Amino acid sequence: MTRISIHKYFYLTRDVCFLHYTRLCNSAAGKFNNGERRAYMRLRWIALAAVVVVAAVYVYYTYTQFAGLQGYVSDETWYAPAAYNILTQVFGYNESMSYPYPNASGISTYLNLEHPPLVKYILALSIAALGYYPLAWRLPGWIVGGAAVVLAYLTGYELLRDRGEAAAVLAGAISAVALIFDPNFWALHGIAMLDAYAGFFALLALYLLVSERRLASSIALGLAFAAKETTFPLLLPYLYYIGELEDKPLKRLTYAVFIPAAVYVALSAPLMVYLGGPVAWFKDSFLHMMSWDVTSGHIAGNAESQISTPWGWFLDIHPFYLGQNLYARVNVAVMWLWAILTPVAVLLKDKKLVIAALFPWSMWAGLAAAYALGNTTLFSFYVADFSPMVDVFAGSAVVAALAAWDERGRRSRRRGSPSRV
Repeated sequence: MTRISIHKYFYLTRDVCFLHYTRLCNSAAGKFNNGERRAYMRLRWIALAAVVVVAAVYVYYTYTQFAGLQGYVSDETWYAPAAYNILTQVFGYNESMSYPYPNASGISTYLNLEHPPLVKYILALSIAALGYYPLAWRLPGWIVGGAAVVLAYLTGYELLRDRGEAAAVLAGAISAVALIFDPNFWALHGIAMLDAYAGFFALLALYLLVSERRLASSIALGLAFAAKETTFPLLLPYLYYIGELEDKPLKRLTYAVFIPAAVYVALSAPLMVYLGGPVAWFKDSFLHMMSWDVTSGHIAGNAESQISTPWGWFLDIHPFYLGQNLYARVNVAVMWLWAILTPVAVLLKDKKLVIAALFPWSMWAGLAAAYALGNTTLFSFYVADFSPMVDVFAGSAVVAALAAWDERGRRSRRRGSPSRV
């Protein structure tokens, strides 16, 4: 091959590569022709359909693993009876006691006032439809688990949507897979406890926020607050990000504080009526909850070895034994990816990724603050309250970091390529 033909071959190859790169950039910017647009739309819908199918399989597999568990598992001892009592005593619904109460003092009138009411309402609806059986109080969690898998995909997709369709789909897929294999969320969504619901509604608020659906995200934040109080610290990163979308302070406060608070109060209204009014509810439920959360001792006799710390969760120290051979283990690799990639998101100046990292960090910091204020009996299953967001951030941030590294390499190669003479 002559020197001239070699040069022609080199320039042709360079031009083809540059054209391919330009198409990728146009894809990221949404500047592609009709054929490419249709192809990417097909990819988007095929991926979403695949995730829905996988989520359905996840729900079915959950059923096969948890439907046969007999009796009350872990804190189902408190939440299932509380849901039944709220159904029959607060709402006055006539539902026969088809399954015995657990052996606990005062359980026949227990309402679980030390936690918000939303999850008990959800369990109560299922009990009203199916009767007071383990299947009834666990089924809603299984559905929430499947919905969380789809939501993880949608959130990962939204976080990287501006980086191109392929990157967004990949981020969504990795996020969904990370959640499916999250051992903490798996154990907690299979039984009737509050944590998987808190994790789901917190992730929903994040997804709607980065999608810039302000009102819907504000309502979802209120639902997260009403699921479990561990989500309260989300107010701070939410207020920060809504400030990027809204210039007026009143609008920021409306979306971040007033609407979520209104949702929380509205959902608490039945308990207010039952307890004798807002003042009684505030004293017997809300203030009781705040005091409960900073007080140690919420543990049965010989379970001291299961107490863990927020920093110990990064090493899966003392995973909580839930019973029935279930442990609330932590995915250490994903937790460390979250910690390592948080500054990477800041360096990339990606506001969506930064807020996706800060949402779970705020909840972790809230639990660390509770420990510092005196509640030294924390447990590893609290991780399920924020681990869905950790899974999504880790999956999305890995793709974003690889995409940024590839982009930097492409720019470097273009700068170093010879020019035509």
